Amino acid sequence: MNTLRTFYRLSRPFWHDRRQWRAWLMMAAVIGLGLLVVQINVLINSWSKTFYDTLAAFDASGLYGLVVEYGLYLGSYVLIVVAMDYIRKALELRWRQAMTGRLTDAWLADQAFYRLGLTGEPDNPDQRIAQDVDLMVGLSIELVASLVINLAQVGAFVVILWNLSGVQTFSLFGESFTVHGYLVWIVLAYTLIGSLLTHLIGKPLHALNYEREHREADFRASLLRKRDHAEQIALYRGEAVEREHLAERFRAIADNWRQLMGRERNLSLFTVSYERLSLIIPVFAALPAFMAKTITLGGLMQIRSAFNAVHGSLSWFIKLYHKLVRWSAALQRLEQFEQAIAASREQATSAARGDCLCTRGLTLCRPDGSAMLRDLDLRVGQGQWLRLGGRSGLGKSTLLRTLQGLWPYCLGDWQLPPGRSLLLPQKPYMPCMSLRGLLAYPQVRAIDEVLLVDVLGKVGLGGLIGQLDKQAEWERVLSGGEQQRVSLARALLYRPDTLYLDEATSQLDIGSAQTLLEMLKRELPGCTVVAVTHQEGLAKVFGQTVELGAV
Repeated sequence: MNTLRTFYRLSRPFWHDRRQWRAWLMMAAVIGLGLLVVQINVLINSWSKTFYDTLAAFDASGLYGLVVEYGLYLGSYVLIVVAMDYIRKALELRWRQAMTGRLTDAWLADQAFYRLGLTGEPDNPDQRIAQDVDLMVGLSIELVASLVINLAQVGAFVVILWNLSGVQTFSLFGESFTVHGYLVWIVLAYTLIGSLLTHLIGKPLHALNYEREHREADFRASLLRKRDHAEQIALYRGEAVEREHLAERFRAIADNWRQLMGRERNLSLFTVSYERLSLIIPVFAALPAFMAKTITLGGLMQIRSAFNAVHGSLSWFIKLYHKLVRWSAALQRLEQFEQAIAASREQATSAARGDCLCTRGLTLCRPDGSAMLRDLDLRVGQGQWLRLGGRSGLGKSTLLRTLQGLWPYCLGDWQLPPGRSLLLPQKPYMPCMSLRGLLAYPQVRAIDEVLLVDVLGKVGLGGLIGQLDKQAEWERVLSGGEQQRVSLARALLYRPDTLYLDEATSQLDIGSAQTLLEMLKRELPGCTVVAVTHQEGLAKVFGQTVELGAV
């Protein structure tokens, strides 16, 4: 029941959205086409009796007509199944697109993705948004549609099987018993026992599949990190350590895989035996009636077909148990992710806005609650350039993140200045995109090429003017100093009212850094700048320096 409640909570935003009426039509079409398949199966079941009786009578002329009839059934079946699969995939894409967008928006909103990383976020959020959503959506549609279709098939073929069973009288311990529809009771009992045993044998697979997704994602993330830090690893010649680290990650996958193999082997031993035995049970059950010549060969084949149809539909739980386990694990991972995002929003900080940037009794803390900076009082007038000094590790960078509204672990009051703000970190973000988009980041709108060329010249990157439309891994192409010049170009294009610089020129020599900062002063008049820098030679660029003390 917990799994069903989780499924309802996760799927409700999509299916309760009035704009998704097309999705309801598509789901109805999938189920409707599935019911047509059931009807064709009923017709084929009736056809099978006629076919085997005609075959037993050696009626060649009758057989030709039956072959044509079966061809019509087969053609209709193929067309319906192909159409049903196409609509199902279109519905899956529609739902996945909506759910991925909702989760992505929630993850990115209010810097939740940043705060999650401060307190131990759920493992591999990328996998949860990409793979787990795909699993949940695809399996949900398959499971729901197949459940409805199988229930319809049970309803159709139980009536047929009941009528074919007739009334049977059995003697047991000298007593006579009359049973109506005995084949129906046999298939119900057989399927119920099989379902219970399947669940008992396969129950441990849920935890193992959950852990499998975790370990696989950890291994992929480790591979990506090695690539992202290829230069540092190469400079250290750390290949041996990295090889051992990857081997350790894969050993975790292998250990989990062996446990899965063992559990799935045990489940397969039962389910394969169960399926093969089900093929012969209806024949043995109806054999006495056939030997007594109360049913024909065609009747025996019809009983077998109807029995297997009912059994196959009632065995929905057994046949799809592996998928149910993966579906349940995906639901659990997505629910944990949504709960983590909701919890991170409760940590979000907010501050009033006024005519200037100021703090009153502001205390910065670490995630464990210990203080870094205590009772800080600052006032920065509009257009003022302020440099924050103090020893390394004191919390200066954390102060900038607090003023930007990112750091949630703080006490006291602070007031934000009017307008837009921008924080330039020591290591700029260099996504893989065109140089045009790289310079405009974080703006979405397109920027005039003349302005881009002008800005590249002002930050000393004129050599890149001809590469505005080139897409590259700029973190590998550009040096550290060039990356910081790109970061300063972004400030010129974004034109914030308040600019925070966190060692934003540390990769540049003093002369170049001073020239660029003075250029910023000219190009962004009235912009308030608060900077952290250990480049003492830049102190004269700032109108004021505040030395921050330890706790």
